[in-house]
Amino acid sequence: MNRKLIVGIGNPGEEYAATRHNVGARVVDRFCLLLHGTWKKEKKLSSTLCVINQLGYTLILAKPDVYVNESGSAVQKICQFYKIPIEDVIIIYDDVAFDVGDFRLSIQSGTGGHNGVADILSHIGPGFVRFRVGVGPKHFLDLKDHVLGRFTEAEEGILAHILPEILCDLQLLLDKGPEYSMNLTNRKKNYEQQEKLQG
Repeated sequence: MNRKLIVGIGNPGEEYAATRHNVGARVVDRFCLLLHGTWKKEKKLSSTLCVINQLGYTLILAKPDVYVNESGSAVQKICQFYKIPIEDVIIIYDDVAFDVGDFRLSIQSGTGGHNGVADILSHIGPGFVRFRVGVGPKHFLDLKDHVLGRFTEAEEGILAHILPEILCDLQLLLDKGPEYSMNLTNRKKNYEQQEKLQG
């Protein structure tokens, strides 16, 4: 049976749950809830998994039980165990290049300065789909302080507002594939950004 993997990366432990670095894990948490799935720790895969069979394929949602910068080994273990090809892997992660409320889809070879993505690339190589969720530019803060910091109350409100849209676009990605989804999602977000700039 065809298998697809969605990984939401983030640091383990309650102290990190609400930080910017954990927005990917928060997204897969909500997606699992939406699909009425349940989480189960899989120590041999260094991850907590939610496995759902739907529409002729098996969907595996994963939260690596390792720190963000060490995500690659866990992703590699899952891919090898379930025999998932690289093109059927979606990684959801925080991106300081975008404001809170913005998100983009891409397939590229670079790291974008994200150490977690760099580690995943070093373990499984390029070709996976990136679902990049904006966590706001760091401004005057050190990058580490920024991504390990929490969202403001206003930013949490924005996240709550856009999360249904993120989940909808994630399902679109599963149903229609990356090319169709990237064209639709990114064009929509670019249009929204232009409207915002024009006031």
